[in-house]
Amino acid sequence: MNDKTASMISSKQLIFIIIGAQIATGLFSLPRITAEKAGTDAWIAILLGAVFPLASIFLIERWARIRPDLGFVAMLQFTLGKPLGYLSGLIFVVYVVFLQSIAIRIFSEITSIYLLPRTPLPMIVFLVMTGVVYVANKGARVIGRLNELIFYILLILLGTLFFPLSEGDYTNLLPVGQAGWAAIGQASLATAIVFSGTEVLLVFYFLVTRKEEVLKAGFTAVGLTTGIYLMVSIIALLIYGADRLQSILWPGFTLLSIIQVPVVQRPDYFFLALWMVMGIRPTINMGFAAAFSLSELFNIDRSKYFHLLIIGIATAIYALALVPGNLFDAFQWSEYAGYLFLIIGLAFPLMLWLVALLRGTKVRVYI
Repeated sequence: MNDKTASMISSKQLIFIIIGAQIATGLFSLPRITAEKAGTDAWIAILLGAVFPLASIFLIERWARIRPDLGFVAMLQFTLGKPLGYLSGLIFVVYVVFLQSIAIRIFSEITSIYLLPRTPLPMIVFLVMTGVVYVANKGARVIGRLNELIFYILLILLGTLFFPLSEGDYTNLLPVGQAGWAAIGQASLATAIVFSGTEVLLVFYFLVTRKEEVLKAGFTAVGLTTGIYLMVSIIALLIYGADRLQSILWPGFTLLSIIQVPVVQRPDYFFLALWMVMGIRPTINMGFAAAFSLSELFNIDRSKYFHLLIIGIATAIYALALVPGNLFDAFQWSEYAGYLFLIIGLAFPLMLWLVALLRGTKVRVYI
């Protein structure tokens, strides 16, 4: 990777990178997760859940804008001192490996069940991680372009979900507020895992050329992600109803399976093949962020050795992805990851910002 030319991105590319870090397998399971706790008010829980990533974007931007000329690790050391800054950087890398190992495991399980039932799971995970290594090694700019391209493909895929709406029943959304605010609040908290990914801004902020546009770009990304989640969940509620949704493991994919396309006998296979391209985006984006952080932590020449860092991160993700005994263990891990996001994506940048403010650090002019 050519460090000077491949590591800088535009604010527009940042939008698609954040969206790509957020939208993955959670798109398939979100309607069930929220319906289990909020019933017909699942869509309200998604709107409330969007507060978490919006707050995450705001806090990270407020902290990073203090010294936009630094990098992620250098900014950690500037705020916390070298020992704590170094330790915090390592914790972030470990967090990324854990989070993405869960994402890859669930993604591989979906692929195994619906596309490659005879292929051993370790081989599927290996093939997926090979793709991650190849793309992540190309640098932030290529990652940004790929995320933008895949986003437009995602819009086409999502557009097909409107086809079965004729079978929907709007009364499945009524009565509004029946679950109660306590249940809706619990459901919104459960959405934390599907909204995780905004913490990628901790690294990518310092790679954006026009940093005064970062906050707007981040809010735009979260707004688009929320709109997509909301659309899929409302369509699932209209067609299946809250009670039936709770018994469907991946309602998002089930919606695709009922779509009828002339000439094509099994359009769901085609849609899932497209999904395989989109499903690895979070690991590409977050894996790059972890490897980039390691290069800063150990002062490694990225033009010579970045590919080794990517391979190391990918190997750790691969090994950890195979640890859960079954799919339901992976779901349990994903619940833990959701709570970790609240720590790394919210509490951590809030702490960093407050420490910087207490130290009386002033915001520097953008360079």
